[in-house]
Amino acid sequence: MPKGNSQPYEKYDLSSSPFAQRPTQRDVAALAHENLADLKKMSESRFKETFIERRTIIVRGKSRDLVYPVARLRAIHERIKFHLNKIIQPEFLMSPRKGRSQRDNAAAHLDKCQYLTLDLRKFYPSTTRSKIRNALISQFQMHVDVAGLIARISTADDRACFGSPLTPVLMSIVHRPMFHEIAQLCDSKNLNYTVWVDDLTISGQFILGEVVAEVRKIISSHGQKSHKVRILTGNKPVFITGIGVVGANLVVKNSMDLSTKDLWENFNCALTDDEYDVAATRLLAQLGTVRQIVGKQTPRGQMLSSQMNSVRQSRRRRHKLLAKTFSNLQLTELTEEEREERHEEIASIPF
Repeated sequence: MPKGNSQPYEKYDLSSSPFAQRPTQRDVAALAHENLADLKKMSESRFKETFIERRTIIVRGKSRDLVYPVARLRAIHERIKFHLNKIIQPEFLMSPRKGRSQRDNAAAHLDKCQYLTLDLRKFYPSTTRSKIRNALISQFQMHVDVAGLIARISTADDRACFGSPLTPVLMSIVHRPMFHEIAQLCDSKNLNYTVWVDDLTISGQFILGEVVAEVRKIISSHGQKSHKVRILTGNKPVFITGIGVVGANLVVKNSMDLSTKDLWENFNCALTDDEYDVAATRLLAQLGTVRQIVGKQTPRGQMLSSQMNSVRQSRRRRHKLLAKTFSNLQLTELTEEEREERHEEIASIPF
């Protein structure tokens, strides 16, 4: 689970947030380090568009339309994000959250028999400006005009910005009532529950069909849609945010093991010193990633630690041999006249 921190980043409950103290528009401008006139201007579509970047990327064969703030508007998003990140999040929320990883999300479901996984369909695009405004009013008890200003400044095309640094934490706040309602249902059924952005995972000894129906009903009642609903058993690896769960153990995908095998082959077949260094660095990074997933104290984790030490020692020996080879070059056996010529050649090189 997440490491302890003597000074946690999350500092106060939602009710203690500066956004919950009935701030005025001028107060919000001060939190964003802007003057109110400029903040209002940048919340208007015709001015905001100057600070909006649009591009399409391909992720796993699917196109994603990014719409995100740049320059001064991005700075405003970062400052609002800074204050929202200080709100203490519920234990089931794994991302967006500092100090939580995909491994933590998977580890929360160890030693379970059945798993329910589902995604929230078009999570960002379906979160409209009006939904954000209404959530700020209901949860922070904001004045309507203040909530409207924040909603306008944090959206593009009247929807949550896909690509903004503010959007993930804002979504966790806007949809908090829905996530909490599902958490209460899971607690009543003695089930584990985690949220990774828009991926929900529920696990336990048994997951009845009525639980699935109830979860989807809750999601629908909050104006969202769910899809990719799967009920899995622990007889074989169940992959949660890319990490496999098998009983009490975490495992990596077969593709990662195959990639590790290829990196070992490249390391063992390296001919030149440069090839050797590159192969060693890539192999160590891969072995470290696998060890972080499976755990340092597990039998495989200990084996990986031993392999990493072996690679480091081999690289160290090679470096020493290379240094010794250079020190034994016949440069020291040159005559005085040859040395002088060599120095002149070097001195004439324009650095």
